[in-house]
Amino acid sequence: MMLFLLFIVILKGNVLGTITFGQRYPLGVMPSRIVEVENSSGTYYVTLVKGDSELVVFDTSFRPITIFDTMRNDGINDLIYRDGKLYCFGFYSGRLVVVDASLHPSRWKKIDEIPTSSRLITGSFIDGKIGILTNDYEFLVLDIAKREIIKRHKLPVIGLSVAEDSEHFFISLFHNYNMLTRSHETEKGLLVFDEWGNLVKEVNIGKRPSYIHLEGDRLFVISYVEESLKILSKNDFSEIHTVYLGRYPNFPIVHNGKIWVALTGEDQIMTVELSSYRTEYYDLLGRGPIRVFHNGERIYVLETITGTLEILDSRGNTIEYVELDGYPVDIVFNGKEIAVLLQEDWQTGKNTGALLVLKAQ
Repeated sequence: MMLFLLFIVILKGNVLGTITFGQRYPLGVMPSRIVEVENSSGTYYVTLVKGDSELVVFDTSFRPITIFDTMRNDGINDLIYRDGKLYCFGFYSGRLVVVDASLHPSRWKKIDEIPTSSRLITGSFIDGKIGILTNDYEFLVLDIAKREIIKRHKLPVIGLSVAEDSEHFFISLFHNYNMLTRSHETEKGLLVFDEWGNLVKEVNIGKRPSYIHLEGDRLFVISYVEESLKILSKNDFSEIHTVYLGRYPNFPIVHNGKIWVALTGEDQIMTVELSSYRTEYYDLLGRGPIRVFHNGERIYVLETITGTLEILDSRGNTIEYVELDGYPVDIVFNGKEIAVLLQEDWQTGKNTGALLVLKAQ
C-alpha cells in the first residue's frame, strides 16, 4: 500500500511543473463565459456574470478594468460581440440591450434597448437580422436597424441551440423524458427557418439534438442523450453517417479538420475526422471533462468533477495537471498567460466565481 501511494505522489509531481498561479480575481454569482472584444482601442476580455447581470472587463494582461453594471435589471443571459457592439439578451426584461463597445471600456455605453415582450435566451445573426430563442417557446427574428420583430414563431418546446449560415437559422429543440412513452425521442427536433423567420423544414433527428455545427454542405448534430453525432446533407437533410461517441458528449469544437468533443461521462476527449469520420479517444487523469480548447500545439481540457485543467501535447499525452479549486467553464490565452473562468470558487465556500490567472514558464 505504501508503494502504491508513493507511485501516485510521484506521478502527480511529474505532471505538475511549468504552470504557476497568478492572481485570483473574485467575481459574482454564476460567471458563465468570456467574450473577446477587439476594437479601435485594443483587445479586451468580457466576462458575463449571469447571476448579477453584469459584465466584468479585463485587459490583455487579464487585469480588471471596469464593471459594466447598468443592466442589472435585465438579467442578461447571453451576449454576442459584432461590429463594435455587444448585443445582450435580457431574460428578465425581455429586451435586447445594445452596447457601444467600439472604444476603451471606460467609454462603453448603452445605445439601444429593443423590447420583445419575451424572456430572451440567446441568438445568432444573418446580416442585419438576429434570430432569438426565448424561454416562452418562441423563435423571433428581429430587424436591428428597424427595431422591429419581423417574425414570431411559436415552438412546441424551448429551443435548445441556434446556428446559422448565410440564408438559414437551424434550431434544435429541447424535449424532456416522456413518461407515457418512456422515451426521449424528439419528433421533428431540428427546425430550419429562412432569414425572415419562415419555417422551411422540420427534421426528425432523434433524441434531444444538443449541438449544431455547419461545415460546407453538411450539418453535424450531436445528441447529448443518444450519445451520437449525426451528419446530414444540408441540401435535403438526408442522413450521411452516424458516429457513436460516448456518455454525455459536450461542447464540440472544430480544429485542424477534426471535431473535438469532451465526453463528460467517460473521462475522455475524442476526435472525429471531418473527411473520413474516423474516431480517436484520449484518456484523462481528471474527471468530468466539459470543454476542450487548443492553443499552439497543446490541448487544454477543463474538468468539472476534479476541478482541474489538464494539458495534453499534440499526441494526446498529459503533460500538465493543474488543480484549480473550482468549477471551470471557460478559458482564454494571451501568449504567456492563461485565464480560467471558474463558475464556482471552491476556496471561498460561496456560490460565487473567480477568474484565475495561470502563468506558463
